[in-house]
Order: sequence, then C-alpha cells, then structure tokens
Amino acid sequence: MNLKALRLFRLTVLHGTLSGAAAAANLSQSSASRLIATLEAELKIPLFERINQRLVLTPEGERFFQEAGHILNGVEEIPKIAREIREDVSDTLRIITVGPIGASLLPPIIDILHDENPDLKCKIDIGTRADVENLVGSRRYNLGLLSLPVRNAVVELGIEPVLEARTQVLLPVGHPLAKLDSISADMLVGEKFVSLRANQIWRQRLDRVFESIGKIPDISLEIGSSLLVPKFVESGYGLGVMDLINSAFSDPTRTVLRPIDPEFWLPYACIMPPAGKNGVAMRFIELLRDYVAKRCRDDMAYGAGVRPFQAV
Repeated sequence: MNLKALRLFRLTVLHGTLSGAAAAANLSQSSASRLIATLEAELKIPLFERINQRLVLTPEGERFFQEAGHILNGVEEIPKIAREIREDVSDTLRIITVGPIGASLLPPIIDILHDENPDLKCKIDIGTRADVENLVGSRRYNLGLLSLPVRNAVVELGIEPVLEARTQVLLPVGHPLAKLDSISADMLVGEKFVSLRANQIWRQRLDRVFESIGKIPDISLEIGSSLLVPKFVESGYGLGVMDLINSAFSDPTRTVLRPIDPEFWLPYACIMPPAGKNGVAMRFIELLRDYVAKRCRDDMAYGAGVRPFQAV
C-alpha cells in the first residue's frame, strides 16, 4: 500500500478539493490525480465522485475513511515517530484518557513524576473511549487510561490493570436513599435513572445491576457522556450509576454516592502501544499502583470504593 497515496486521500477528504490536497502534499495536481487513481485501483473500490468541481466521497469512500481513520491518522505520525527515534526521546510521556478518569487519577501521579524529573516532557489529552484505544494503538500516545474491557482497538494493545472501583448510585443529597450506608439493588426498582446509551460501559453496568434481580431499569434521560450524568442527577432527572473514579465532576454538596449490594467492581487499566514499552509510562503505572494502594490504606472511605486490581 502506497503511504503517499493514503496520506493524499486523507488530505483530499479534509480539504475537499484535489488541488488543496496536492498543495498540502507538495504535489502537482496531475501527480495527485494519478495517486488517487492508483489507490482506487489497488483497493478495487471507487473513493470519490466529482460534484460541482469538488471531490465528494462515495459511500465506499466514506466507509473506508471511517473504518481506516486511525490508520490514516497514524500515517501522519510517521515523520514524528522517526524524529523521536532519531532523538531518542525516551522521557516523553503522552497520555490520553477520558475526562473524569483523568481528573481523578492523573494530577497526583504527574506531580510525583515532575518531582522525580523536573525536565519531564508531558502531553495530556482527553478523548472518547474509542479515541483512547485507537490513538494509543497508532502510537500517537504512549499511554492510555480507561476502564476495561478494551473494545474498539484494531491492534493488540499492552494492558496493565491497576485498580478496581465499586459500582455505586449517585443520588441528590435530599433523596431518601441517601440516608443509607449502602443500597440493595431491589431498592432501586421504581427509581428513574439518567444513563448512557445501550452500547456504553456505564449503561451496561446499570443493566447488570438490574439483571441481578431480574428487572429492567427505568431510564428517564439517555445521554452520550458520563460527564453530564452528575449535572442531570443534581437537576432531579433521576439517579445515576457511577463510581469514585468516574464521578470526579459531581458536586459533593448536591449529590452523594452510595455503594450497591450485591457488589459490582469495574477494573481500570493503563494501555500501551503494541510495539515496546516507554520507560516513563512504566514508571507512571508503578506510581499509580503505589498511589492507589497507599490511599486505600490511609483513607477508609476511598478504600471502601476503590481497591488495587485483583487478578482472578
């Protein structure tokens, strides 16, 4: 597969014109046209059609762009990868995670790393679960942090489980169940819930709680991001299912977490690219495990809802 042709395909989609893509790739328009034609012949599918002087993706081209998107993005990273190899940038840490997990776990560990190495180069980004898995897989980041299982990656990632968090109910402080120390699953029957969509991890956790008692949850509001769950719980749309790790953006003056019985525990892990382990990333994982173990020992409330990962 011609990498120059793949890069040109991506640029053509982004610019919307072959001339714009050719200029960005430092190619003549005739050379660019030949590369696209060669790529279509190699793939045996039509990628573009011309409409009003613009190149528009065909249905086949649209599907190819979507399903090979992380690979196409990775092509852009090749010069950067080569530069890092030449410069032996072994002390650079590039982390991607989802918002609540990053807010809960990153600050104390990054503080320790900077104390150990004040010259540490660190880049932290926030994305969706699919972003974390695919961008780590394409080596744009050398460390990802998310809950398990990994589901979207197309390459085999290195997975280092670090902790487990107990599933809990997020309630408004004035809710009758907030007076209890823990809540049995059958007490949640008849309550309305703010939850994620059916294919998302936390919706599956809610479904699993109700499956344990042979019931189906009453979803009053379905949303696309766990970031929004605390705000809608605060506003009275229903209860939420979360844990101590992903509830970082909840307001403790307006909502409380209560553990669910029977116990359900969700594992969290660091993920790494398939080709080699970055030394700073491995140090991050070591420090995170130490941090979780120490905080569980020192903070009883935290230890009741979080524990070091326990291999089965």
